[in-house]
Amino acid sequence: MKKEDFIMACASRKPDIVVQQFLIEGSSYFFDVFRLGEEFQFKKDIANSLDVHIRDIVIVGSGKLGFSIKPIKENNHLVYKYNDFDFKFNQDNNNEKSDLDVAIVSSKLFDEQLIELYAYTNGYSNYGYNNSLQKVDFANYILKGWLRPDKVPNDYSINSEVVKVQQHYKALIGRKVNIGLYKSWYFFENYHQSNVERIKLTEISKR
Repeated sequence: MKKEDFIMACASRKPDIVVQQFLIEGSSYFFDVFRLGEEFQFKKDIANSLDVHIRDIVIVGSGKLGFSIKPIKENNHLVYKYNDFDFKFNQDNNNEKSDLDVAIVSSKLFDEQLIELYAYTNGYSNYGYNNSLQKVDFANYILKGWLRPDKVPNDYSINSEVVKVQQHYKALIGRKVNIGLYKSWYFFENYHQSNVERIKLTEISKR
């Protein structure tokens, strides 16, 4: 879809509608452009590796829309650049291609992982963390119902099967596959609705 259409939707529609229509439903830019017809099998492989339903799998980020809606901090302000998918790579081929980001929405899996993490970190002691700030950062996201792979303790992975799937697709499509885990649709949608609301306010301020 065109950036202008998405931005207009953010400015004129309710955030929950924008999130459901553009971020949850519909096909993904990456598969439409680079691997047409392969999105179902990609999601199915991840679902099978984690023992969740395929409807619990959502492709997010620039791989979904074709451009990034993650704000960049400039001079203590959040700025939306809407950079295209593979923006850095297209500027310089020495840069890595854009990652493919995947969200898993599963209360059961989320709870199971908290138990596994509790055991892995010896009751959330500092074991497995580089420092106490890393632990606090991890805890802040857990309170938001989001288990981020880049915030978990060192060397921890959700399970070996999903790692195999990630490695398989990294070799197949030539880019990293990141997986984040949400406790429920409430937390997933609330996070993205907040971002859509910020986009709306940003666009209004330009008028």
